[in-house]
Amino acid sequence: MRIVEPPVVASVMAIAAHPDDIESWCAGTLARFIDVGATARLLLVTSGDLGSNDPHATQAGVAAQREAETQQAAMALGLSEVIFLRHPDGNVENTQALRGELVAWIRRWQPQALFTHDPEHPLPPYIAHRDHRIVGRAALDAVYPLARDRLAFAEQLQAGLMPHVVQEVWLFASSLADAYVDITTGFERKLAARLAHVSQTPDPVALVENWRRRVAEIGEPAGLALAEAFTILTLDM
Repeated sequence: MRIVEPPVVASVMAIAAHPDDIESWCAGTLARFIDVGATARLLLVTSGDLGSNDPHATQAGVAAQREAETQQAAMALGLSEVIFLRHPDGNVENTQALRGELVAWIRRWQPQALFTHDPEHPLPPYIAHRDHRIVGRAALDAVYPLARDRLAFAEQLQAGLMPHVVQEVWLFASSLADAYVDITTGFERKLAARLAHVSQTPDPVALVENWRRRVAEIGEPAGLALAEAFTILTLDM
């Protein structure tokens, strides 16, 4: 167990499956990265188009609403850019096409640190959303070795997308997490970003109470009042 400080980097990137995933697991830490000078960007593989119990809702309508909410959340958090790949919610597959898209955005944004789902030891165990597991695996595949290797997706070179080495991967929703970040200064932005997802928030008051309790419980083993926890991979490639 260790308490870590966000390193000073120019660019940080999160790859997540759905709108509101990063708010749940790493938004407070992204806020800390932004505070020390990083440009932070988000790549969402789906638009969460299955995320409604409204009998009159359509997938297209849900996706449009959730994308709009994500943009509001990004503004609250301080993200510089959000891109939606619009793969089908609940049916993401780790295909060559998806890996190519992820590689292209890694090469375009050139992050020193990248956040994504832990695909091997996810939380919750056994019943973690399949999109979380698959997106995390595809993201790791894209980071190493594909984004690094010049001959992988070599056609991207013609678009000026040069090979890129990611220095660190921060895995969130990880059952092996042992690196804790104090998010005291980022918590209100994390909360504001989550509350921007109005369609996913039937009771905002209860959500605020639950989330304050949740980040306090995460921080308790490390002696932190409010925390997020990660498995951090340092890549020596």
